[in-house]
Amino acid sequence: MECAVLKAVAVRYVMQRDDQARLRADQRIVVLELAEALTARAPEGLDPQFRTLFERAPDDRTRKRVIVDQIASLTDASARTLHARFTGQA
Repeated sequence: MECAVLKAVAVRYVMQRDDQARLRADQRIVVLELAEALTARAPEGLDPQFRTLFERAPDDRTRKRVIVDQIASLTDASARTLHARFTGQA
């Protein structure tokens, strides 16, 4: 019972706030545009450890996974910095 109450409170006061919804929508755009930009620039645009994995990947699915892994390794700040560099947005 307490777990259900805590989950309901978290959903209501943390996850469903309007400002959080806008933040998550913005983050989705950044991630999608980063994936597109890294795909277009691969393998040269990838960090060295991911570049090697990308070059050794046997198929497109594995190469896409490498790009996802690089994005997942980024902090919020580094993702925004890389996004700004690739898109020209500040």
